[in-house]
Amino acid sequence: MLETHTATDVAEITFPAGLPGFPYAHRFVVGPWGPAGSPFLLLSSMEDADVGFVVVPPWVFYPDYDFELDSGTAERLELAGAEDAVVFAVVTLRERPEESTLNLLGPIVVNRFTHEAAQVVLPSAGYSVRAPLAIAS
Repeated sequence: MLETHTATDVAEITFPAGLPGFPYAHRFVVGPWGPAGSPFLLLSSMEDADVGFVVVPPWVFYPDYDFELDSGTAERLELAGAEDAVVFAVVTLRERPEESTLNLLGPIVVNRFTHEAAQVVLPSAGYSVRAPLAIAS
């Protein structure tokens, strides 16, 4: 199981392999998004000002969220244990906020010490790329 740590543990992160659909975007900064106290963060590309994602620790909305990280990804990110990881879910914003969703099938996993990251596609974990926020909250 991977646990989340505060977002302030990670300010700049690197995706050595890029992100699916954005292979040229490797360096990102993480900053607050929304009103004070909001759990949402903005993951902004340092290479392309037009590339950014709203993310949130998945446990904010899904306290029972749990998955096993494959050994190849854990090794590539140099994760010795769950306590070394920060995990984010990408939020898909909709015109009506209650229709916004979380991608629980493809979490972003970050080594909190090296700040290297990867978006992981979980093998049939029973999670959705469009998990509702409204129902979860």
